[in-house]
Amino acid sequence: MANTLLTILATALLSSLLTLGIANYIFQKRLKNRYEAGLKEAIEQFKAEVGPEIEARVKKGVMEGIKSLPSREMLRDTTRTIAKTGLDIMGDSLKMATRPSRPRRPPGTPLDDD
Repeated sequence: MANTLLTILATALLSSLLTLGIANYIFQKRLKNRYEAGLKEAIEQFKAEVGPEIEARVKKGVMEGIKSLPSREMLRDTTRTIAKTGLDIMGDSLKMATRPSRPRRPPGTPLDDD
């Protein structure tokens, strides 16, 4: 009984593998070239139909981006503001670093009520 079941399973497995091998061979030798040619044709057709519209939209977007650039004066003022803010931050950091530290109290001592 077990020997018959094992023979059936082995036959089914070998049949499936043989079928997959034949299908792969047919696809590689015959259908792959047709599929790639059809795909290239579809891509070229898509480029021809939609390409000019996409190109026009990209040009329009670039032109709008260039037109919306701020003026030189605004850029100069913004740069100065950023530089001043950076200097203020550095100054505050240096003040904190050079400030004398308070003496630490040992743990367990009561707080002073001044």
